Amino acid sequence: MAKLTDEQIQEAFASHLHEGETLKHWAFGVKQPNMLLIIGLIALCILPGIIAVALLTKNYFIGLTDRRLIVLQVKGMKPGDVKAVTEYDLSDLNSSNASTSTGGLFTHIEIKDEEKPFKAKFHRAFSKSNRPNAVAIGEAIAA
Repeated sequence: MAKLTDEQIQEAFASHLHEGETLKHWAFGVKQPNMLLIIGLIALCILPGIIAVALLTKNYFIGLTDRRLIVLQVKGMKPGDVKAVTEYDLSDLNSSNASTSTGGLFTHIEIKDEEKPFKAKFHRAFSKSNRPNAVAIGEAIAA
């Protein structure tokens, strides 16, 4: 797959931005099934297990503006194939309902919202800017 450019990401988020809003940071993340389920599915039968894990994995592009956090659930790693859009007003997010952590490989972002919960991990190797952007988004929403 060809590397994504900032222009492609800007285009994907453009239709979801309000007037006067600009995209500050973006990151690509995934939500995979529980590790025990992954191990069990692959142990049962390798190829069907891998296919099942791929089908159960959710892919996200998140974007931070000066007013909102926009979460685009996408079909694959293409930002243009949007399945669902979730928005969070930055004024509603704080350290009590948004948490982040950064480890060696992943930055984890979780939003505890009864109506629209969100949890994903953002791998540092997706792109050069994925980790710094995910960390910046995490700091902005958990402040």
